[in-house]
Amino acid sequence: MSEEKIETLVYEPKTTDNKSISFIWLLPLVVLMILGWIAYESYTKKGTNISVIFKSAEDLKEGVTPLEYKGLVLGKVTKIEINDLNSVKVNILVNSDVAKYVATEGTSFWIKKPTISLTKVSGLGTLLSGNKIELFPKYKTLKEYDNAKPQYEFTGLDTKPSLLEDTDGYYVNILSRGEDLIEVETPIFYNRFQIGEISSKEFKDGKVYLKAYIYDKYTYLINKSSQFVMNKALKVNFGPGGLNLEVSSLYSAIVGGITVETPLKDAQKIKEDKYYILSDDKKEFIERTPISLKFTDAKGIGINTLIMYKGVEVGKVDDLQLTQDNIIAKAYIYKKYDYLLTDNSSFNIEETEVSLDGVKNLNSIVSGNYLTIDYKKGKPKDSFEIVNSSMEKVDNDLVITLKTQNLNSITKNSKLYFKNIPIGKVLDYSLSSDLKHVNISLLVKEKYKKLINNKSLFYDMSSKLLELKDLDLDINYTGIKPLIDGGISLVEVDRKAKHSKKSFKLYSSYKDVQTLKREYSHGSYLNTYFDNGFNLKVNQAISYKNQEIGFVKSIKFGEEKSKVKLFIYKKYMKYISKKSRFYKKDAIKVDASLGGVLFEVDNLSSLLYGSLELDNSSKTSFPRYEIYSSYDDMKNFSNTISILFDDVEGLRQQFSKLNYKGVDIGKVSNVLLTPQNKVLVKIQVFKNYDRFSKEGTIFYLKKPKVSLNEVKNIGSTILPVDIGVISSNKSSFQNSFIGYDSLEDIKKVDNGEIIRVASIFPTKLNVDAPIYYKNVQIGKINKINLSKDGSKTLIDCFISDKYKHLIRKNSSFHDISGFKLKFSIFTGTEIETNTFTSILKGGLLVVTPIKYGEIATVNDTFLLKKELNEDWEKINPSIK
Repeated sequence: MSEEKIETLVYEPKTTDNKSISFIWLLPLVVLMILGWIAYESYTKKGTNISVIFKSAEDLKEGVTPLEYKGLVLGKVTKIEINDLNSVKVNILVNSDVAKYVATEGTSFWIKKPTISLTKVSGLGTLLSGNKIELFPKYKTLKEYDNAKPQYEFTGLDTKPSLLEDTDGYYVNILSRGEDLIEVETPIFYNRFQIGEISSKEFKDGKVYLKAYIYDKYTYLINKSSQFVMNKALKVNFGPGGLNLEVSSLYSAIVGGITVETPLKDAQKIKEDKYYILSDDKKEFIERTPISLKFTDAKGIGINTLIMYKGVEVGKVDDLQLTQDNIIAKAYIYKKYDYLLTDNSSFNIEETEVSLDGVKNLNSIVSGNYLTIDYKKGKPKDSFEIVNSSMEKVDNDLVITLKTQNLNSITKNSKLYFKNIPIGKVLDYSLSSDLKHVNISLLVKEKYKKLINNKSLFYDMSSKLLELKDLDLDINYTGIKPLIDGGISLVEVDRKAKHSKKSFKLYSSYKDVQTLKREYSHGSYLNTYFDNGFNLKVNQAISYKNQEIGFVKSIKFGEEKSKVKLFIYKKYMKYISKKSRFYKKDAIKVDASLGGVLFEVDNLSSLLYGSLELDNSSKTSFPRYEIYSSYDDMKNFSNTISILFDDVEGLRQQFSKLNYKGVDIGKVSNVLLTPQNKVLVKIQVFKNYDRFSKEGTIFYLKKPKVSLNEVKNIGSTILPVDIGVISSNKSSFQNSFIGYDSLEDIKKVDNGEIIRVASIFPTKLNVDAPIYYKNVQIGKINKINLSKDGSKTLIDCFISDKYKHLIRKNSSFHDISGFKLKFSIFTGTEIETNTFTSILKGGLLVVTPIKYGEIATVNDTFLLKKELNEDWEKINPSIK
């Protein structure tokens, strides 16, 4: 292989001269300018760092929590750190443009938290963003800030300071004498409309000084006559005077605040250096007249005890002072009632008296004892002495002696009662000289001495409450107080009797005294009879209109009838006549129906011993006086109707009622089967006996009935069947009748008339099928029967009273039962029907011609037509 020479080629670069500056050198310059601008901006807007020390940094966040003034953000929290164990230090970067207004001496800082009430919502945004820091600058003008000293470390306030006052606003000063319940921004109301708020508060010399800002448009409401009162939902005072509980409205409970009242709208404005007094109660503004009261015993009386006159509060007790011998009370009477303060007026202490018989002065249970004024005209007086009511004078009182076998619960605190009114008291008691009985010394007040005479009876009200012996129950009840404290009762027999006795027997119970009282009474004896079918007892009471008029003196039993001797008190003999009757009164009466249960209990005496009741309702005289076993038995003797039925299924003795137009006027007292296998029903008529004991009266069974048209007497499916009645216009007397099985068996009804229609062909009609006139229902089919020979169907149609004039002697009745189908190849298919009810039950249509005849009667019979003329709708007579 031959060697070849390799030649190396070298290329020289081609150069040209470029005399212009390259743009690439501009980029560093631009970057330098931008960095310079950023540095300038950062320097000018860097802001000022300040620090504020708070007791807590709750809900403050670094880099988030703003510094605000009147809603403007002036800076932001940059750092939060512990200052010491009791506080935290919060660093805030303040915007440079506002730094001289913030970082100056006297600026206040506090943490703003959300406030929600019925009248104001503030700081609501902090619910989402957390708490904020707000500031309150010291100075108000730019000139003041130019001369102010800078400050960069501050101590934060616990709460928001007093509001900045507007020199052009309307401010009033208020002095609070009570508790410190008012805060800055507390609302001020007039008729529940907010008219201002508390702008500042200062505590000095044990008093609270408030400054209130009144909104411009409401300044006319405040003047010298204005009164400021605290809104309190609940005010409670408790002391010797009792529990004083005052409840305000729910609005005041939630909102609180201050209410202002201005009685005089034209009064002058108050001066700036004067103060309004903030009161807890608007009654403090009422003018008062001071008085002095002296007590020998002020039991139950204390500060705030009410003074009443005829149930109206006229004053209060202000203070009590104890002296060596007496108790002096400082009180006041409202100025408008000071006419009650005369030298003839007196004050009394009212206490609560509670017993099972009633409650006296019930309001003092809660409010405590209170004072009342017994007003009498006289000269003005401002000092009074109140004598304890228990201090009795005995100079002119009557003292008597009672003898008893046992003292029981009687003590020296026991009282003597007449008709449950205290008329005296027990002074003392001791054993007799022979030690066989107890002597009780009894005082009777002077004004009641005339009640005591030789026939006076006394019994122990507390010896026993209840005694049961030989099935004879004795209850001694007169109230809870005599049971607890013991008590003696006076029973008056004859007020005209003489008084010479000084010693009386004390009986152990009212029952013993009642027997003696009857023996002492004046009256007449009455012989009566009863049939031995029930029990009577000697000493049973006889009553008339809830008043005892006598008692059963004796009973002489016979084989069939027994003779009873009644003693009627003299003043009640005028009520006894030949029409008088007696019946044994039921102690308990129960009457049940669908309308409810009637439960009646007679008085206690009747419940324990039974009683006889005098009845004078009869219009006829009787040959002798009778005693019946019950009120119903007595009524059956005179007000009884007899009805004969074929069948009375569902009827119940003593439960089935006699019903007239929905009102019960009697009841079934007896049901008997006759020898002819009929059922005889005896009905006792409660009232209007003469109206229903007439010839022509109709009685029928009201049996339950359910159909497409109606649900009738449905109660009879649960309770006994009742008897319905249709009254008669005839005047002749009748008390025996033939009853009907149902209303459909009757051709006469109170609210319509029965028209008979006969059909010679089978019909699809049913009972209760409707009867129409121009497609308006005017009645219904009452009953369907066959004629005696079976050739016809007899249809009794009930026509309502208001439509019976439409039925004329030449009217026609047509059967529209079911529906008719017509089929034709040329005209198509037609279906004719009336109503859905007529398809199921059938129905009748009445057509009255234009030339109509006389009104149809129950004696007319119409022939039912099967076909209805096509032009019947064009027949339109005007029937009068």
